[in-house]
Amino acid sequence: MFHTINLHTSSSSYDIIFGEELLENIHLIKAIKNIKPTKVLVLSDTVVGPLYANTMLQSLKQMDIDCQLYTVPSGENSKSLAVFQEVVGYMLEQGFDRKSLIIALGGGVVGDLGGFVAASFMRGIPFVQVPTTILAHDSSVGGKVAINHPLGKNTIGAFHQPLAVVYDMNTIKTLPKEQIASGVAEIVKHAHIHRPELNHWLIENYHKIEQLDNKSLATMLYKSCEVKAEIVSKDERETGVRAYLNFGHTIAHGIEGALGYGKIPHGIAVAIGMVSAALIGYQKGITPKHVLTHIIEINKALKLPIHLPESIDEQNVINYILHDKKNIGGQLTFVLLEELGKPAIIRGITTSEVLDALQQQKQL
Repeated sequence: MFHTINLHTSSSSYDIIFGEELLENIHLIKAIKNIKPTKVLVLSDTVVGPLYANTMLQSLKQMDIDCQLYTVPSGENSKSLAVFQEVVGYMLEQGFDRKSLIIALGGGVVGDLGGFVAASFMRGIPFVQVPTTILAHDSSVGGKVAINHPLGKNTIGAFHQPLAVVYDMNTIKTLPKEQIASGVAEIVKHAHIHRPELNHWLIENYHKIEQLDNKSLATMLYKSCEVKAEIVSKDERETGVRAYLNFGHTIAHGIEGALGYGKIPHGIAVAIGMVSAALIGYQKGITPKHVLTHIIEINKALKLPIHLPESIDEQNVINYILHDKKNIGGQLTFVLLEELGKPAIIRGITTSEVLDALQQQKQL
C-alpha cells in the first residue's frame, strides 16, 4: 500500500511516493522502468549504505542493468567539491554515459550531492531521490541540488528535478532521536509559512512520531510534502513564493557555518533560526508579538531549541550570513512572518538588527 503526490513544475512532472518495502521493489517504479537506463549508480553513505544498499541493488538487478554502488563518508563534509569530483571521476572511469541514472539513497547530504552530480555529469542525467531521513523530505522535493563552499552553505548548485522521490517508511526506523527532531523542524517551518494547523497535528501526534510509528510518520511526511509540492509547482526556480521556504534558514546557515558544517543537525539550526527571524521581525514591527510567542512555544512543545548554542560567536554567524545566497545587491534578505501563514521577503536588514536579535535570543 502506498500513497502518491504528483508534483507539476514548468519543466517536469513527477511522483512523490510513500509506502513500505519500496526498496525491495524499486525496479517496479514506473519512472525508472520507463527511461531504461544504460547503467545505474546507487549513491549512498557509510551509514545508510550498509543498511539498505544491498536490498536496492538486488531489486535493480531484476531489470538486467549494470548497477554499481558508490559510498561517500557520512556527514556534511561530503557536500564538497572534492567529493563531487571523486564521484564524477568514478563515473567516467566506469563508463557511465548520458543515458545513465543516479539513485541517491540517504539523507539530505546524499540527495544534494547526488542531485548536483546528476545535474552536472555530461550536462545533466536523470536521478531519483530515495530519502532515508525525515529531514530529507524537504530537500528531496523540488529539484534544488547543491554542495557547500567553505564560505557558504549550498552556494554551488543547480535546479535539477528528480524523476521521482521514493520514500520507503521502513528506512526511518533506524533514525536516532536527534534526527527525528531535526526533520520535524522543517515540517514546523512549513506550518509557520503556509499551513498553521499542521503544528496542532504535530503536537497531538508527537508521541507517536517519537516512537517511529509508520502510519503517523507517513501522514506527517505526506502533509508536509503537500505544502512543498504546492509551493514548488507555483515557483520552480525560486523567483517568488518558493523563497518563503527559506524561513529560518538565513540564521540557520550562519550557525552551521560558524560551528563548522556537520557539527549541528540542519533542522536543529533551522529551529533556532526561526526564533531568530521572529525576533528580527518583532523588532522591526513586522511580526506580531503573538506570532513570536507562538513560534517559541511550538519549539518548546516539540522539544526543539530556542537558544543559540552557548559556544557560538554571534559575530561569526553574521560573517557567514553576509555570504548568504539569498542576499541581493549586498543587502541582507530575510523571510519574516507578518502573521502565521503569511510570510514576506524583507530586504535591507542591517547587521546591527541581526546582532540585537541574537543577543535577545540568549535571554529567552
